Amino acid sequence: MFHSLFNTHRRRSLVGLMLMTAQAFFYNAIFFTYALVLMDFYKVPGDHIGWYVLPFAAGNFLGPVLLGNLFNVIGRRRMIAFTYAISSVLLTISGWMFMEGMLTVTTQTIAWMVIFFFASAASSAYLTVSETFPLEIRTLAIAVFYAFGTARHHRAYPTLRCSAS
Repeated sequence: MFHSLFNTHRRRSLVGLMLMTAQAFFYNAIFFTYALVLMDFYKVPGDHIGWYVLPFAAGNFLGPVLLGNLFNVIGRRRMIAFTYAISSVLLTISGWMFMEGMLTVTTQTIAWMVIFFFASAASSAYLTVSETFPLEIRTLAIAVFYAFGTARHHRAYPTLRCSAS
């Protein structure tokens, strides 16, 4: 399996691995810490977290709905590159603004809603991997790339892993 992925299909494996690692970063770094950020930094009571998740979920839903057709019109490669790039830039800007104390709970929610509008459309990693690999190794390729992509985040957020248990 690994020989096939990293020798026979090296180029597409690297693309799939990069896409899935970036996708895992967006979703794990943001979604799994969202409630913690709201409670710890913005003092939002735990029973109000759901109200802040709704706009976040709306951005996740509307991104693919509104941008999905552009993947066929403009092209998948261009749209994948654009959605990953814009998500990265916006996440970097919002991280800097958060660090500087420039965001409120509302502006933080809006920022992450906009980021995930693009990032959810960028979550084409699964689709890309499933379309570029032969049927026989498709699911194993996704599993391997996902495992590599999320392994890095478990080391980066050890307290989150422990608090979830």
